[in-house]
Amino acid sequence: MAVATFQEKEELCRIVDSMSPDDIRKLLDYAAFLRFLEDREDAEDAAYIAAHKDEPSIPLEEALKELGL
Repeated sequence: MAVATFQEKEELCRIVDSMSPDDIRKLLDYAAFLRFLEDREDAEDAAYIAAHKDEPSIPLEEALKELGL
């Protein structure tokens, strides 16, 4: 997740301050939905890792080389 700069936070505060209460409720609902999706994806990732923890892995350098990076 990217970290917001001070200027970005200030701009966001100005935008929210200009919003109607109904728009703020919609914004909060959407933020909660995004958080739900993120939490679900994290849980899926954790379950996958737990299920495959005993499988052999390859060194990062080798994986990057295979990807041409």
